[in-house]
Amino acid sequence: MNTLTYSPRDFIQEICKEENIKFESLSQDYISRLTKGDITRHVVWSNWDINNAAADRIACDKCACYTVLELCGVPAIPHFLLQHPYRRQGWVGERGTWALAVEHFYNFGQKAVLKPNRGTNGHGIHLCDSVSVLEAAVHAIFESNPDVAICPFRNIATEYRVFYVNGKMPLVYGKKPAADNWRHNLSQGATAFELCNTNTKREKIQNIANKAAEAIAINFATIDIVELDSGEYEVMEINSGVQARQMLEQMPHLRHVVKEIYAEAVRGMFD
Repeated sequence: MNTLTYSPRDFIQEICKEENIKFESLSQDYISRLTKGDITRHVVWSNWDINNAAADRIACDKCACYTVLELCGVPAIPHFLLQHPYRRQGWVGERGTWALAVEHFYNFGQKAVLKPNRGTNGHGIHLCDSVSVLEAAVHAIFESNPDVAICPFRNIATEYRVFYVNGKMPLVYGKKPAADNWRHNLSQGATAFELCNTNTKREKIQNIANKAAEAIAINFATIDIVELDSGEYEVMEINSGVQARQMLEQMPHLRHVVKEIYAEAVRGMFD
């Protein structure tokens, strides 16, 4: 298999062959069906039924995830929900979406980040430093999303991604943004680097990641943690859709590590 064309299904298919698990590809490779004995499990693109439905839904919802993490005392960047005034009729509340957006904007020191509440890969993210920019961002996201997440802008030194599987954290890597981009997404030109076991930051990052995973009771995920310029650490988000393609494009030598992470998840589905 060519690493540069990696997809979760590729690894799953390899692992199933090695583990004597029947593999079937359904819905134009969107669903992987795994059968071992009389037990059948599914992986829907990059979402695994090793996670319970509630944990998966919380992880996919940035605002819900923050609410649970904050309640459990896990340091996390605040994310607050803005609901589409028409598509979410009956849920918006008396104060209205725009009033909440402006209130949060000023509470955040007139510098906020807006993003689709269930978005991925850094798409549709807007940095707002004026009310007019805020208004344009809200309208832009609502064109294709029913909910917006608004959060304060953070001065981030480095963003880290932790691979978490059944209580283990075998891989942590960092992301440095491109010189002309404040976003740390690999899809937006950021550079990945491995955080080795001897790095003194790794234990602290893993400790926060473990608390975050336990807070939402998730078994398999990647957890994004940011190191601020102040030296503090906060959870950015939890991803139940576990992906590594863009990271492997930059660090192909970690292919065997990622494959073993997936293998642990596959085995966990049949325990």
